[in-house]
Amino acid sequence: MFIPLILSVALMSGAAVITPLPGSVTASSHDGNVPANTVDDNLSTRWSAAGDNQWIAYDLGSLQTVGHVSVAVYQGNSRRNRFDLQVSADGGTWTTVWSGQSNGTTSAPVDYDFADVQARHVRYLGHGSTAKGNWNSVSEIDIHGPGGGPACSKPGDVLDLADWKLQTPVDDPAQSGTQPLEVRQPALDTYELSPWYVTTPDCNGVRFRNPVNGTTTPNTTYARTELREMNGSEHASWSSTSGAHTMIIDQAITHLPNTKQHVVAGQIHNGNDQSVFRLEGTNLYVTRDNDTHHKLITSNYTLGTRFQAKFVVSEGSIKAYYNNVLQTTIPLDFEGGYFKAGVYTQANCDNSAPCSSDNYGEVVVYNVSVSHS
Repeated sequence: MFIPLILSVALMSGAAVITPLPGSVTASSHDGNVPANTVDDNLSTRWSAAGDNQWIAYDLGSLQTVGHVSVAVYQGNSRRNRFDLQVSADGGTWTTVWSGQSNGTTSAPVDYDFADVQARHVRYLGHGSTAKGNWNSVSEIDIHGPGGGPACSKPGDVLDLADWKLQTPVDDPAQSGTQPLEVRQPALDTYELSPWYVTTPDCNGVRFRNPVNGTTTPNTTYARTELREMNGSEHASWSSTSGAHTMIIDQAITHLPNTKQHVVAGQIHNGNDQSVFRLEGTNLYVTRDNDTHHKLITSNYTLGTRFQAKFVVSEGSIKAYYNNVLQTTIPLDFEGGYFKAGVYTQANCDNSAPCSSDNYGEVVVYNVSVSHS
């Protein structure tokens, strides 16, 4: 039976907040931390339930225009919740309007924006967290009307892209034959390409996604959605024996392709050889040239775990750091060096199925910086 609700309406992030009374909130299950706790304006209380696809749902009483949802993850500064946001007109048929994970940096409410939609029911569908396995814990959820939302519209609002160009996994219609589309400055500052290169809903990072059936260059096997270091309008090119060259990427690997579950997230390249951060399933490595298993960083990487990858190149060697801890020093003299950041999916239609855009690797980059001295 539907319990009548009273709507409390306030302005937050430029949009009306529609908050149902506790009696209108239901959940698939709970551990004693009840669903009503998510609408009590108290970040110290929570709803919790164990298991994939556990949900908490809100009945708005009638069709409303919903523009975004804010979620406060319980202990969200030390874990990342994986979840979908779904809407329904009748409470039976659900449509996913947002899918991903929280940022792991705050327990405060964070906005998750999507196209305005008519809905009577809104549902949080949980898939566990990075800290507690299949446990889902949420402190507060607010449902917002149209307008407002995060204050970013393109990756250039989040990352400093002054010294980069972008290679995408789609064909460039201006080139003869099949060639991946590249975007350089100044166009890159205002560029986005959904779903391959977009901001995260909370404007905290940039999502690089690359499918197994993406367009490749003639001399490569795999596609990529990746930034390549530039020096103004020219390709960056430096020596490992002259000066010091550093790249720091604050990032999380968030999705792997099927079967061959390999993704590269951050590279030093010099035309022939490369050193990279490479994830294979749950094993995260630093590679050396073609030695893809040169240094095992961890055998228990969980998708969505945010980490800092750092390369420092000087005096004929590459030092690779993981969360500021030195992992390996690789002696290597080379010219023509440059950095790359984003996602380089190490799978294609020959070794991973289905051969479709739904099969992909994905990395979220929160910040990337390069310095030379």
